[in-house]
Amino acid sequence: MLEPMGTIPTSGVQSRELTVAGVRTYLRRAGAGRPLLLLHGLGASSYSWRFALPEFARDFEVFAPDFPGFGRSDKPRDFDYSIAGLHAWLIALMDALGLQSARVAGNSMGGVVALWAAMETPARVERMALLGTPAYPENRPRALWPLGWPIIGRVLEAMLGETSLRWMAKTTFVDQSKVTEELIAEYGEPLKSAAGRRAVAEFIRHAVPADCRERVARYREVSQPALVLVGESDQMVGPAGAERLARDLPNARFVCVERCGHAPQEDAPERVNALLAEFFR
Repeated sequence: MLEPMGTIPTSGVQSRELTVAGVRTYLRRAGAGRPLLLLHGLGASSYSWRFALPEFARDFEVFAPDFPGFGRSDKPRDFDYSIAGLHAWLIALMDALGLQSARVAGNSMGGVVALWAAMETPARVERMALLGTPAYPENRPRALWPLGWPIIGRVLEAMLGETSLRWMAKTTFVDQSKVTEELIAEYGEPLKSAAGRRAVAEFIRHAVPADCRERVARYREVSQPALVLVGESDQMVGPAGAERLARDLPNARFVCVERCGHAPQEDAPERVNALLAEFFR
């Protein structure tokens, strides 16, 4: 297991492990009050919310889990690394924490899971912030598509590691000062295991559900208040993709953050935290 998280602000932030749907799960928790769930993106972990946890703990009880297959959580071979599988696990997590409902913020993959939860279990999601959320098939990360190809996908899966991580970081972050050795170590450690590499690849292979067209049409039925936030330089979703989602969701506000990439809560934390605080208050 990874060691404690380096220089993350830890005032009032606690870490714990619990078993959720049979998976040993790592969770960071802080604050008291109304519950707020922070969901990370593909290849990331609860570490991606390091700048947000202490801030939101002033007004909320904040939970930042590592999804199965990522970060410090277990990486079972038989886990369903699809959006549906991650959604089922998220609801099991909320049940384990005694949360009937919560505010939810999700980045990238985490945003997709939050949106799925709002559609499939609407009573559990009070409102949601969707950060750099690839809500349409064309938003799937093009650089990772080959992981879904026969034969070559397995070869590329085995090659996931620090080199590919550093390359992705160059396109993910506008502020390259955020790409520290600590960040590379945090996100790179799970990729040292075959199970960690497989989790990333399996999500890509199942990222577009069979009923994708029908599901996109259902976005217009989602009633929860939504903040659709995107970095101006997000090379995966882009302002156009996020603005389309904000139009499709009937109760959504669109925000584009300047000088920011695909992980807004890490790339521009002060500005993004302020926008989230205003939305969730």
